[in-house]
Amino acid sequence: MSAAQPDAGPPPTRPRPQGKSCDEYPLATSKEGLAAGGKRRSFPGCSIPGVPSRTGAKGASACMISVSDQNYQGGMNSSFYKAERMLDGDPYRVLIGD
Repeated sequence: MSAAQPDAGPPPTRPRPQGKSCDEYPLATSKEGLAAGGKRRSFPGCSIPGVPSRTGAKGASACMISVSDQNYQGGMNSSFYKAERMLDGDPYRVLIGD
């Protein structure tokens, strides 16, 4: 875990669509997030023009999502870090399921 880089996904000079916030994966709070290096990437339909699709071992995928979804996920992440007593540098895994 590392300190979050605020709104690290899209280029900071790009305008945000009304009611949207940038979501980044790997998580901005992780050592694998965009702050760890690499290049920003996106995909069609993410409302981030000019950011190419690309692959590679380093970088982050960014997409615009609703502000409420972004705030909810941020709260869930913060609660998890606190409940599990996560400190900067502690390893963890993200499992995605339904």
